[in-house]
Order: sequence, then structure tokens, then C-alpha cells
Amino acid sequence: MGESMTAFSRPTFGGTSRGRHLKASLMTLLVTGMLDSAGATEPLTELSLEQLMDVSVVGASKFSQKVSKIASAVTVITRDEIQQYGWRTIAEALRSAPGFYIHNDRSYNYIGARGFARPQDYNSRVLLLIDGYRTNDTIYDMAYVGTEELLDIDLVDRIEVVRGPGSSVYGGNAFFGVINIVTRSAAQIDGVEFAAGLSSYDTREGRATYGGRSANGIEIVASVSGMRSDGPNLYFPEFDSPASNFGRTSGTDYDRDNRRFFGRLSYAGLSLTAAASEREKGAPTGAYGAKFNDPTNFLGDSQAYIDLTYKHALSPESEATGRLYWGDYAYNGPALTGDPAVLNHDRAQANWWGGEFKVVSAWSARNKLIAGIEYQKNYRQKQWNYDSDPYNLYFSDQQRSQRLGIFAQDDFQWTEALNLSLGARFDKITDARGELTPRLGLVYRSSEQAVWKLQYGTAFRAPNAFERFYEFPGSQIANPTGLDPEKLATYEAGVEYYPGKQTRLSATAYHYKMRNLIEQTTNADGLLQFVNSGKITANGLELEAEHQFENTARLRVNLDLPRTKNDEGQRLSNSPSVVAKFLGWLPLPWMGLRLGAEGQWLDKRKTELGNTLPGYGIVNLTLLRPAGKDGWQLSASAYNFFDRKFTDPAAFDVTLPTRDRIEQNGRTFRFKAVYRF
Repeated sequence: MGESMTAFSRPTFGGTSRGRHLKASLMTLLVTGMLDSAGATEPLTELSLEQLMDVSVVGASKFSQKVSKIASAVTVITRDEIQQYGWRTIAEALRSAPGFYIHNDRSYNYIGARGFARPQDYNSRVLLLIDGYRTNDTIYDMAYVGTEELLDIDLVDRIEVVRGPGSSVYGGNAFFGVINIVTRSAAQIDGVEFAAGLSSYDTREGRATYGGRSANGIEIVASVSGMRSDGPNLYFPEFDSPASNFGRTSGTDYDRDNRRFFGRLSYAGLSLTAAASEREKGAPTGAYGAKFNDPTNFLGDSQAYIDLTYKHALSPESEATGRLYWGDYAYNGPALTGDPAVLNHDRAQANWWGGEFKVVSAWSARNKLIAGIEYQKNYRQKQWNYDSDPYNLYFSDQQRSQRLGIFAQDDFQWTEALNLSLGARFDKITDARGELTPRLGLVYRSSEQAVWKLQYGTAFRAPNAFERFYEFPGSQIANPTGLDPEKLATYEAGVEYYPGKQTRLSATAYHYKMRNLIEQTTNADGLLQFVNSGKITANGLELEAEHQFENTARLRVNLDLPRTKNDEGQRLSNSPSVVAKFLGWLPLPWMGLRLGAEGQWLDKRKTELGNTLPGYGIVNLTLLRPAGKDGWQLSASAYNFFDRKFTDPAAFDVTLPTRDRIEQNGRTFRFKAVYRF
């Protein structure tokens, strides 16, 4: 991430703050319906591991496909897993998937994928969808997966994680993967739910949800939720002096005014969805000149969208889908800076609208074709920075842009055992040349137990508005015409083997090359600027084994071995060479209780200053009493159960040049109750 002399300018944090206003106009109802519900009528956790080969997902190619026929490496995270392991955010759920890891700077959670997660980067190289709607904003291209996320995780039915490039279908930002969140249907909720939770650091959360179907066929889902946390007391050794309270801060790592709304109204192929969220996250780190130990400093986020989708069967073999949407994003990061201290605001506001039309057709017995066109108009991309009292404007920029994409993909069943997938997309973005991103996939089912996969895919990421236009006098300059899109080419080979109905083994090897990497560097005048700065090469192996026992207990272990280097042969910062994980649950003989355990171990990582962070391992435990006939579901979770101390790499800070790491939380607890009627 970039470093600016303004305290909470977006460049400085890899996180950001957005305006606090929820759009009242969005408090209409919700919907989406763009997904196949092969797992909706029968919970995924009730299927054998062998049957999971034929579960359908839509995140890979924008139409329903069986996992066993998708050339990409796919992981499906179920609602039952979310409950059993006590995951509180999308980031915590994604941490369990092969090839992914998470780091945190006490502002936001960031996704690492296949060994790539620079401490200064945003989540701009992973595309995040909610029921097929693109949620990455249009200033920073960021996917929000922490407590600022648009969707309450209790509304998730499943998360489809498709690893590898996806630009041949989705265009920009589908660089290292596509994450499609499938929300719960009205039939799955079927009534009213109330939820309440109490956690460490005086954290309180609550939710009310309704899902139902009227006699005339109208389906309604509506949910509101909120959360508030005082946050932990922290110690920062870089501020250990009498003038800075000896590096100790209290009441500054809060998470407050955290509210979400989600609603969907659907009828006979037509669905209307609306969602909105807002959050204020305290900024305790004293980064980039902000006054340390002052609760005035915070990061404020708000997001919202409305999505109207219509699906119509053209014939028994063909279906057309049209979508119109509107999106909003706002950011505000006030911070006390200077001596005497003044309140500085770094702000951004974005609005966009767009549409998509696609046709899916089984135009022959062996071919399934998807073709479509997508357009988005970003009619407001505003960034500005100012002191409020006395008023002093440092920077103000207003942009507009648009993107147009045309895509097609054909799945050809060459033989009963061999499936070939060929697709490509052409994108034209304002002020940039067109981008063509092809993909070729091959899936061979050599037996009932084994599926082999090969894939070549490409992806791109265009420079975003922040990277091109943000500047601050004496600290950072813009680069409006000198940035080229990042490019990625990936080769993958994988196999899934089912020695029995209850056991699954998988392995995926990959090699990717990335060029035109966009990074913030210091120019000859000592000013920060985003430039294209080199190439990245990676080789890796992802191994996974899963077994379902006769007593319904489950165990899954996976091992990631990425090797990611720059064009000088040096390992990247925040790039572990080993990531090991396990997940499992065990039924207990009392009251239907289940004990879930989740563990993760990360190897040592380099920091931006060239130092080495030691590897660490943590274990989380959750005791779950699943929903019974009385309507109650109860859980108790302990996170970082063994109270391990560990740190994540920090982005370089010109005002704190010796800091390269931020300590994470020790042991914490949560108790949660859900009541359905």
C-alpha cells in the first residue's frame, strides 16, 4: 500500500474509511437469484464426499456446473461449517480454503492467495461476488471481507471459492480467484430468526432475519444486524516514551456503528436485491503522523447496492438473464495530525450503475455455451483531502470511467469421460487499450473415483482511480497516464481422487507469471508514486485430504507450498513458504453437541524492511449445539485457544520507519444464541 503524509489517506492504510451514511433509499427489499441451488434442497453436509463431486456451483463460469467438470480448483464452504467453526467474517471462512491466508493491520483483513499478499496492497486482485453481483468498489477495487463486509455471515448458504484466473468470464480483478457468496433463500430461512452474541472486549452483536413465501408465490428475505466492540488494550513498542503513554493505548481499537441491511424480493424469475452496510473502526496504530492514543482517529466505511435480475427460459435447453444494478461507496478517515494538532480528513465517494445480459444454451447434446455482454458506468469517482479547522484543501479530484466486456465460453463433452472448456473475454476500459483474456480447460474422469484437471488461464487488473490520480503535496504524486494493467498467465494441473464414498484426496500444482506489477515506490525527488515495477514468478503445490467418519465426524487437512519470487529471484514480503491447516468436528454424546477444531500454521515471512517474522500456529475451538426442536442453537467459541503471540507484516510507514509488524489478538471468547420460530 502506498504511504502518504496524511494520517488516514487511503494510500497509507491498505485499509480505508468510508462515510458513515447508510443510504435510506436502499432500505427497500432484496434479491438475487442468479445461482443454481443444487445444494439448496439437500444440505451439502448431508452428502457423502463422493457425492460432492456432482454439487453445482456458478462462480467459475457464471452458469451452473458440476464441480467434477470445472477445470479450476474449487472449494465450497458450507453454512454448517461456518456455524461449526464459529467463523465471524468472510475472511475467517476464506482462511480455511487451500491456497488462501489472511493478514490484518488492525484496520482491515487482507487476502493472501498462492503466496502473494504484499503488506501494502488492498484486496484488489480477488473478485468478490454476492449472488453474482460484483462488490469490489470503483476507487480502490477492494473486496471487503472483515467486519466492514456488506453481508452478515449468518445469511450465507455457501461460499464458492474458485482459485486461479477468472478474467475470461469476469474481466478485471479476477486475478488470483473468484469468490461467490450464495445467500440463503426464503425457503431455507422459513420463518423468523433472532441472534445475539457476546464476546471478549465487550463485543455485542445482534441480528433479526425473516424469510418466507406468500400464497401468490412472492418470496421475501429481510435482515438487519449490528455489532459494537470496545476492542483490546494494545502496546506498540515504537511509541514507548513518556510523551506517548509508553506505547500503551486503550479505547482506540473499537469497532462501532457497525450495521447491515439485506433484503430480497423475488417472483417468477424476477428478483430485486438491496444491501447496505456501515462501520467505524478505530485506528489505534498511530500510523502516518496520526496522534497516538487518540480515539478521534477512525476509519469509516459505507457500501450499498441495488440489483434487479430477471431470468427467462427461452427453451428447455436455453435461458437468458438480464441484470441492472446501482452501487455506492463512501469513505472518510478523520485523524488528528501535526503540532498543534488539526483534524485531517481523507475522503472518497464512488457511484456506479451497470447492466449485464447473458444467454446459456445447451445448443447440442455435447455443447453448453454461455455468451454475454456487460457494461458499467462509474459516474462518480471522487477523492479529496482537507483539514477541517482551519480549513485547508490539499487535494481534490473527480473522475468518470466506464468498462465494457464481451465474453463467451463453450463446454464441449468430447467423450463421456473428457470435457473441454474454451472461453475468452474482451474488455475495454476508459483510457486503456482493450484486453483479451482467454482460458482453456480440460477435465478427464479416468474412473468413478478419479478426476484429472488441466487449465491455462489469463487475467488482468487495470490501475484503479486511487493508483492513477491520488496525490498529496510534498508526499505523493499521481500517475494518470503512465500505468499499464497488470497481467497474469497461469498453468494448473490437478487431480481429485475418491478411494471411497467417505474419503477425498486432492492435489493441485500451479505455475504463474505476473508482469507490470503495480507498486508504490519513491521517485528521484523522494515522492511516492505508483509505477509498473517488475515481474513475479510462482510455483506451488496445494494438497488436501478429507474424511467423513461413520459417526458423522469430519476431518480435513491441507498443505500449501508456494514459492513466489520477484524478477531478481527474491522471495516476496508476506509470502510464507508453508501454510498448513486442519479442520474437524466430533459429535459428543450429550445433547447433540459437536466440538469443532480449526488450526492454521504459517511459516516465517519477510517484512518490508527485510526482517523475518517467526512462523506461528493457532487453534480455534467451538462447541456447537445445533438447532433443535425447541428452535434454539447455541455455541461457545475460543479463538487462539493456546494464547499464542504472533504478528503480521505492516506496510512501510515513512513516519515510523522502524515498524514492520503489528501484533495480533491473543485468546478471545464468544458466546452466541440463535432462536428460530
